[in-house]
Amino acid sequence: MTITKLISYVISVAMIGVIIWAQNQVSLFDSPIPDLPWGIVSLVDLYSGFILICVWIIYKESLPTAIIWSFFVFILGNLATAIYVIYSINKSRGNIVHFFMGKNS
Repeated sequence: MTITKLISYVISVAMIGVIIWAQNQVSLFDSPIPDLPWGIVSLVDLYSGFILICVWIIYKESLPTAIIWSFFVFILGNLATAIYVIYSINKSRGNIVHFFMGKNS
């Protein structure tokens, strides 16, 4: 699980960097992405993945915790997902079943 944690840290740092860079290029609210057909495809793909991750989080966590994490996934995207993976690895203490199943293990 150490490699997963390392990958999640790298993704978190990369996402923070690219979010800061992009915001300095064009405001989130002025983005041309929703005007492009492939931009719409990308957004549907992205939010479909968010829903899948949130289903896993809801399965694993208590309802209040799951609501908070899901909120951050939909706002911060895969940055929140990478941070959640780090959180979940730390919480599971190396137990792979607990990592995947959470409260249901």
